[in-house]
Amino acid sequence: MTHTPTIGAPLQGEWRFFRPPGHHPNAFDFVQTVDGRMHNASRLRTVAGGIPSPRFHCWGEPVLAPIDGVVLHCAGDWPDHRHNSLLSMVTRWFDATYRFRPDMDRGFPDIRPNAGNYVMIQSDQGYIVFLAHLQCGSLCVAKGDTVTAGQTLGRVGNSGNSTAPHLHLNLFDQMDDPLGAQVLPFVFTEFEIHDKSDGWQWRERSLPAEKTTLRFQTRPG
Repeated sequence: MTHTPTIGAPLQGEWRFFRPPGHHPNAFDFVQTVDGRMHNASRLRTVAGGIPSPRFHCWGEPVLAPIDGVVLHCAGDWPDHRHNSLLSMVTRWFDATYRFRPDMDRGFPDIRPNAGNYVMIQSDQGYIVFLAHLQCGSLCVAKGDTVTAGQTLGRVGNSGNSTAPHLHLNLFDQMDDPLGAQVLPFVFTEFEIHDKSDGWQWRERSLPAEKTTLRFQTRPG
């Protein structure tokens, strides 16, 4: 491709945008925080274990199609992790980053053990938007469906090798040779970032810095 793809919002509202250790430089995660925390359970419970996934602020939030396109591949029946602890988060991260090797299923890698429930949308330009770790049973689309930007695809979940409820997003250049696919850089059409001194600031055709608090919504006027 000769230009950087521009995509719309995969979510609505306020999110924390970051790239965890081990992720490709062009692959990102979204979580919601309140007072700097991803869930409403005690800090002791984070270490001791047993934080239910529904107690995370982003659990069940709608996941939106960032582009017009066709659903190239998807999966919606992989179970969510129902509880989360510090140990389970570290273990899942290590497995996803260093251990996962997909089995082939009718010529296509079975990435569900790692990605969980996911949607791949192919654009008219050929690149593919990949959204992963969706909630089991929440998918509203099927392979071959035509989708439009802003359409609900499913809900934020905690499936696959997910450290905690969140949405993963990246773009691929192609899926004819899945194991040879390249992860592409991209930018968002528009969003707001939160500056501690200046409040919310609009940005267009750019990408937030890591660990930025951003907000997707329709621009006034």
